[in-house]
Amino acid sequence: MQVKSAQPVRRITWKVFVDMITPGAVLLSAINPALLGVIISLLLLIPALANCSVNLLNDYYDFISGNDTAENIVAEAEGPLVYHQVENPRPALIYGLLFFAAACLMGIYVVIKCGPVPAAIGAFGALVTATYSGRWVSTSHMPIGEVLSGITMGGLIPLAVYVSLTGRLQDTPLILLRSLPMILVVSQFMLENNTCDMDRDYAAGRRTLPMFLGRARAKKLADFLNIVWLTSLVLNVAVFFSFGLPVLAASLYMGRKGIAGTFREDRTRDNKLPATGALASMAFWISEGYLASSAVHLAVQWLMIKLF
Repeated sequence: MQVKSAQPVRRITWKVFVDMITPGAVLLSAINPALLGVIISLLLLIPALANCSVNLLNDYYDFISGNDTAENIVAEAEGPLVYHQVENPRPALIYGLLFFAAACLMGIYVVIKCGPVPAAIGAFGALVTATYSGRWVSTSHMPIGEVLSGITMGGLIPLAVYVSLTGRLQDTPLILLRSLPMILVVSQFMLENNTCDMDRDYAAGRRTLPMFLGRARAKKLADFLNIVWLTSLVLNVAVFFSFGLPVLAASLYMGRKGIAGTFREDRTRDNKLPATGALASMAFWISEGYLASSAVHLAVQWLMIKLF
């Protein structure tokens, strides 16, 4: 399967720019984990900018390396530069570096205000961001990209936000436990994409985790992680945010078709859109349900303290 290319625009327009950033992915893998850290402020912008930077640089290097071609993209957002037939991709590199620089500058401000501990967490995150789609070192080409992405975006973002706000580094195990659903959802997206793209990645010289496992075992791993993900979600809400259980139940019901689809759909190149679509549907309802459950629990808890 291949997507029909649009009429050439020859330059990077705002439409191409937005396609490259992939707003939906930024929401699930950057903004949601930051919201889990319970803050809407400067700290929210840092992971969002870093994630935008990764997406832009990844598209840029896939374009110049020839990994993205008109014949092998199955969706517009998968290869915006190719889809729009952009002749000069260099602005994507510049925008990506600017986003990364902005995130680092904001991180310096947070360190000044909150101390050195968030700096150590942020430095590791910055290292992963810088090497994820690099020209000489690219973790997205290795069988560790799925794990690093999940831990960095799903786990370290909530941890950095929490430590910045409270200074309680000793709560790290607890925060990572509560962040487990976020860690798994980011890793799942990486695993899903890489399993569907095995043939394409092999031709491009990538050696992702599914390349080592094989398609059948990669699918079994994805199904197992789905079960772990759903279990960790229910247990986290039941133990830490019990007043939010009705909200979680509603979100699971809304996402039931996506949940069933993730176990049913084949992870192949020709079936990539249905497979990733099912995962995106499940991830949206469950991730937002997790955040809503925690928010409802905290709101009910606050009201009980005020009233009684």
